[in-house]
Amino acid sequence: MGESEGLPRRVAWRQHGTPADPRAHIIDAASRCLATLGLERTSLTTIAKESGVSRQTIYKYFATKDEIIVKALEKEASEASERIMAVARKNTTAAGFVVELLVSAYSEFKRNPAISPVVAVLEGPAARARVLTPDVVATVRHFLEPILSYLPDRESDLDEMTETYMRFLLSLLTFEGTATRSQDSLRSYLHRVLVPALGLPSEFV
Repeated sequence: MGESEGLPRRVAWRQHGTPADPRAHIIDAASRCLATLGLERTSLTTIAKESGVSRQTIYKYFATKDEIIVKALEKEASEASERIMAVARKNTTAAGFVVELLVSAYSEFKRNPAISPVVAVLEGPAARARVLTPDVVATVRHFLEPILSYLPDRESDLDEMTETYMRFLLSLLTFEGTATRSQDSLRSYLHRVLVPALGLPSEFV
């Protein structure tokens, strides 16, 4: 009998065989690791364990851990965006829409453990500067476009409104203050400060 005969053969996917989409399976596992362990403690080893595969198997689908983390954060951010928009669209005014959009976004970033690592990254001035690039502003603009359903004549101002919205969100995420003590205090602050900054009609006139 050969030296290796009788030893159990290592199976790449230990649980239910190779999934239909191995990359998505690994990304989902990384999301769970971020939610339970945080960014600092999420390693290639923990992702592999959560995926039910070896590190070598993961390298068949991703070049680095950072690539997996980025994909996991993108996935979680996309799902969070859907929740944020669903809440904001319930409002009947442009002011109410944009306030709830920011309140919901702030809440997701602060309370969702799978995307909250982004906040720590944004605390660096260089990172904040990269967020305000034309490409990112163009992406976020999509989320503010429903304003035009309330105020169709404001399309020419939408890029500037988007950048202003992003500056408010970045500031609130990276600098704690009395405005963020509760959702009600944040709403009140945004109606007093953000709504006029965007040139939107107040709900309370």
